[in-house]
Amino acid sequence: MSFPFSVRLAAVCLALSAFAPALIAPRPALAQDTQVTATSSDATSTDAASSDAVPSEAARPALALALNSLAPSGEACRLSFVVRNDMGAEIEDLGLELAVFGSDGGLSQLLRFSFGMLLEGKTRVKQFDLAETPCEEIGRVLVNDVVRCEGGELTALACLRALSARSDADIAFGL
Repeated sequence: MSFPFSVRLAAVCLALSAFAPALIAPRPALAQDTQVTATSSDATSTDAASSDAVPSEAARPALALALNSLAPSGEACRLSFVVRNDMGAEIEDLGLELAVFGSDGGLSQLLRFSFGMLLEGKTRVKQFDLAETPCEEIGRVLVNDVVRCEGGELTALACLRALSARSDADIAFGL
């Protein structure tokens, strides 16, 4: 007499269920496992206490600059920037040299702007008018250099290395 497949499958499952507790029970940790865990734990605490540890992304100095918008202002074009200081110190004076390229790709102007004092952890908006420059004639803006970054132990080079740039406007903006 042959039983249908489903009945045979149920019988096999019932027979295996007697072994299930042993199959799913947690295995005791081996001495080698414990040793590896202790070693990695020790290494982590040593790294955290070491002054040579590489800082996390959140702890790295950062100076974020965004070109927010371009808007006509009389016969000038008003550039609006949003800047955030996460350098770990107050910036007493930030000066940037910006290169403005025309819509034809040629260099139009090389200008220096003072962003003034930037408190640590603070976001600030600054606006600058480019006299006798229609906004539609601006094709791209480039941060050419950090000419001043004063405050605490900060240097222009440190600020340049930490600087990131993005455009929220309809033109290219970068480093």
